[in-house]
Amino acid sequence: MTKRAWGLAALMLGLSLGQAQAQVQDPDRPFDPREYQSRLHGEKTQILVLGSPHLSNAAEGFDPAVLEPVLERLAAYAPDVIVIENLSGESVHALRAWRALYPGAADMFGRHLLVAAALGQSGTGLEVPEAEAEARRLLREDWPQAPTPAQRRRLAAVLASAGDLYSALIQWWRLDASERKPGDGLGRGLADYLDRVGSGRNESHLIGARLAARLGHDRVHASDDQAYGDVVQPRVQLLMDFIEQPELQAVFNAPAFRDPASSAQRMTTAQATLDIYRMVNSPRIGRLDADTQWLTMMDRPSPENIGRSQVAAWEARNLRQAGNIREVTAHHPGARVLVIVGYSHKPWFDAYLSMMSDVQMVDAETVLR
Repeated sequence: MTKRAWGLAALMLGLSLGQAQAQVQDPDRPFDPREYQSRLHGEKTQILVLGSPHLSNAAEGFDPAVLEPVLERLAAYAPDVIVIENLSGESVHALRAWRALYPGAADMFGRHLLVAAALGQSGTGLEVPEAEAEARRLLREDWPQAPTPAQRRRLAAVLASAGDLYSALIQWWRLDASERKPGDGLGRGLADYLDRVGSGRNESHLIGARLAARLGHDRVHASDDQAYGDVVQPRVQLLMDFIEQPELQAVFNAPAFRDPASSAQRMTTAQATLDIYRMVNSPRIGRLDADTQWLTMMDRPSPENIGRSQVAAWEARNLRQAGNIREVTAHHPGARVLVIVGYSHKPWFDAYLSMMSDVQMVDAETVLR
């Protein structure tokens, strides 16, 4: 190395050490991972949390076409990764294995995934863990730019076997209509089930899977976690008695809270639907919902502190979901991520995920304008 090169190297080292020293000049200050956001090398990971009314509560005769303005705006955001509020096959498999601790949870929250896994296994011979490993291997190693219909049917069957119903549905929808037929490990029972699920009312497929198929994604990722039922379930009657007090019922039945909660019933036109999504994704509604549902559980006495236990369980579920989302982003640094979740979770997700060291939250209201 020449004398000039040594001098330049020493200068750069001095600058780096100076920057580091500036960062630790107050080593006793509280740690905050958000400080790392200003020192990030490369692009921040952008996360948009879309709060949704649960479309299962929509009126009979609900027409999915009214979601088109929402889908158009989300497509313009162009997410690289889509996360939905559902259990993963791994989570359902664990809940079933631990059913002595979480009785009924696997069937209550993941019955449709278990049905898909059983139908898929009948054609692939793969149990849930093996199927998930095979799906990841296929997408990582062997997946072509332009897969054949046979390859898509095979992947759909493997994903269904893994309990990843909505990713299986993406592969099914990416087939031409004439190719949506049994074969390549995908049996008639699974084909019929994919069609039946696809015609239902659920934001996970009507927004998440539909958008993923439109954008050319091969799968969606699950965020939900239900392994907390042992916190309140043994005392559920105590909780119900507390909630049913007239004072609390008056709070829960106030129009300001009930109007967003019943909004899925009013999704009868495209404009009304877009307006509802704008409303439930506003900070005002997020704060109102959180204060009504959760602050009222802890700002007054409750028998055996059941209200505080319920809040703690809710926070644990949101933290686990945030952790699952963060794990997805670990595979995609700098990506644009879309998270679709019941709108009551949105303020909690926004607060938790905004603390991550390389994350920038995207304003949902801006995207939906």
